[in-house]
Amino acid sequence: YVKNVIANRAIEMVSTAAASIKLELYSVNSKGVRKEEKVHPILNILKRPNPTCATSDFFQALYNYYQISGNVFVQAVGSKDSPPRELHLLRPDRMAVIAGKTAMPEAYRYMVGNQTRDFPVDKITGRSRILHIRKFNPLNDWYGLSAVEAAAYSIDQHNQSGAWNQALLQNGARPSGALVVRADANNGGTL
Repeated sequence: YVKNVIANRAIEMVSTAAASIKLELYSVNSKGVRKEEKVHPILNILKRPNPTCATSDFFQALYNYYQISGNVFVQAVGSKDSPPRELHLLRPDRMAVIAGKTAMPEAYRYMVGNQTRDFPVDKITGRSRILHIRKFNPLNDWYGLSAVEAAAYSIDQHNQSGAWNQALLQNGARPSGALVVRADANNGGTL
């Protein structure tokens, strides 16, 4: 993503388009009639997830992380038994899922330098202050499969061919070597 313009642009196009979708909230009454809610705490927090981030920025970063790493970790900030006051995205490369004894994680661990912070997961309800959104991964129970990981071989080929072309141009467009073949006159000019 960082070194390949095609991967970068493709992921940016997806995340920008997805982040531009207008969010709407509906309630359904006992008769099954839907009603759009214009005022609700969920809409308030999505309008301004945290002091440094607007809705579009938050969701664009969320979709970028989702495509790049296959994982998104959203931290709910606030008191334990109340709705969150803020939402923060945590870098997936700094997060670790602490495996539980069942299909549920025991905790999520955030690491920066040599400091760590664990976010426990309730063993009964599965609730945590971390929401882990992950892509399907047939080879891992805890982490998602990123689009970049699936395309890594093709991205590496593209990067290598670009590096070779750059080296060729820096060498005055002269190849680094040449194959010289002596012609055999008795065999029609071929060797």
